[in-house]
Amino acid sequence: MLDNLRNFGRSWVAKVFLGVLIIAVAGFGIPSVFLDLNANTVARVGDQNISVRDFDRVYRSQVNQFAAQTGMAPSAQQAVSFGIPNSAIARLANDASIEILASDLGLGASDAKLAELVRQDPNFAGALGLFDASEFVSMLRQSGYTETEYLNLQRRAAAREQIGTIFAGADVPQVALDIARSYDGDQRTIEYVELNPVLFSVTEEPSDEQLQQFFTENQARFRTVETRSVSLLPLTVDALAQGIEVTEEEIAAEYDRISGQFIAPERRTISQLVLPDAEAAQPFIDGAESGASFASVVSEAGLQTEVASLGTLAESQITDANLAQAAFGLEQNGYVVLEGSNGYRVIWVSAIEDGGQQPLDVVRDQVEQSVAARKAQDMLFDVYDEIEEARAAFQPISEVAEQYGLEIHDLDLTADGAQLADIATLPQGSTQTITNAVFAASPDARVTPAISLGSNRTVFFELSEVQPARDQTLDEVRDEAIAAWQDLQTDMEMTRTADDIVAAIDGGSDIFTVAAEQGQIPQSSAPFSRNSAGAAVDPDVAQAAFQGGEGYADYVSTQDGDVVVFQVTDVTPAAEDAPSQVAEALEVDFPDLIFANFVEGLRSDVGIRINEEALNRVIGLE
Repeated sequence: MLDNLRNFGRSWVAKVFLGVLIIAVAGFGIPSVFLDLNANTVARVGDQNISVRDFDRVYRSQVNQFAAQTGMAPSAQQAVSFGIPNSAIARLANDASIEILASDLGLGASDAKLAELVRQDPNFAGALGLFDASEFVSMLRQSGYTETEYLNLQRRAAAREQIGTIFAGADVPQVALDIARSYDGDQRTIEYVELNPVLFSVTEEPSDEQLQQFFTENQARFRTVETRSVSLLPLTVDALAQGIEVTEEEIAAEYDRISGQFIAPERRTISQLVLPDAEAAQPFIDGAESGASFASVVSEAGLQTEVASLGTLAESQITDANLAQAAFGLEQNGYVVLEGSNGYRVIWVSAIEDGGQQPLDVVRDQVEQSVAARKAQDMLFDVYDEIEEARAAFQPISEVAEQYGLEIHDLDLTADGAQLADIATLPQGSTQTITNAVFAASPDARVTPAISLGSNRTVFFELSEVQPARDQTLDEVRDEAIAAWQDLQTDMEMTRTADDIVAAIDGGSDIFTVAAEQGQIPQSSAPFSRNSAGAAVDPDVAQAAFQGGEGYADYVSTQDGDVVVFQVTDVTPAAEDAPSQVAEALEVDFPDLIFANFVEGLRSDVGIRINEEALNRVIGLE
């Protein structure tokens, strides 16, 4: 039978059948085999491949940039969720699309031009500021490029730059500038009425049927959050030091060892009086020479309220060198006149605190903390081992904690970690890490994983109970539900009143007449633009006011809980020559916007295929 199969395989019928099979399978899509997307290709744009090496460079660069901006090095899954791989692919695909067009147009840089660009690159300059071949080779090696790769990159970059110059002189259409200037500079003036919840407050209680219906419709508002009962044991140098006893002999020895840290600088209480000219400064110059007190000269000049205190400062704390030199050259209650580019100023030293070695009595607490911290550092790893041994033996860690004076914190912890704020021995910024670990722990685990916070800082915890999130019953939250129902009725009453006022204005009445019928007094605003609205009216009201022209009326619920009913009484168009930040930004960014859309169109035309297997391998998802 096998011989028959081999003979059939050599026949032309079998070869035709195999060819048809290959074409059919390729039609259903195996791009890695039939479409050139091999293991070294992440994507193909038109007829250009994006190699694993090129993608890895751009991807790693964007990951490093993300880490520098956020302070967090993302995992592979996090990088995908933040869109970093897609961003790297899009950047490389855009470049490839432009290069395809540049190749079709015959654009690029000659070898001579390329050599000139490399020689002019300041990154490759030596000590004399001229091109240095050894510096060139060294920089390429550090960046992971070969000379050929770098030159090819520069050649393609030059071609892309030539394409980009097509749009360099693009002007924004005048109608777009007019719209931008109008958006930035138009002004509105409104008359408005503020409806305060206090005036519409509903105090009556709902019937049982009304309350039950409200509670059922708003069950999501009356729901507990998951709570985990945990015992936390922070093991840090600070936590361990709190339970360490320090003897007077140890304190004295430590003070002798680190006494150089407790030398206080001389500090002076300094005041300053600014004077406009030499005439105003002359009485102070004369007074300093004659020995008159600063207070008497200031009193005679009537400038008591002009004297400004600069504080009690050490010389190193003063950034103005002239001021520091003058102030620390005076005796107590002495003063001197300094002349500067902006006029004259009088410097007065009213008190001097001598510097020098601080006695032990003054710094005793600091020295004691230093001794305790040093002893705690020496004990830290032994205590850590003892806690782990107790946990491995399924023994309570409270015994070890008590032995070393460590405090265990029993908490009902929620996902926001707010309960951790009162634990002083937890490192700053560790709340989210601890909360995530506690909520990731299995309630059935006999030993929970220790939480490492870096720098020899650890938090152990024991999870005793998990109270899952659940819907509360009406009996549990009856008072809260009644208050919420009353708030809703109050809001509805304000909204009904606002609707009535707006309807009356739209029907031809003026806001003053309608407001008076409601027992309200309208106010008039100053003219405001979109950007200056915060100083004149509530920003939400301002945005609503720009939804219509003169006579337009509406109402807005503000973040403070008020409802503001308004009518636009005046519209002031922006002046034709008025400066506009929006228009200026549009003019600056317009060529880039056109170019970005042009590149997007190019990429859509040439098409892109992605090798998911290679992409995931580079990212680290496999």
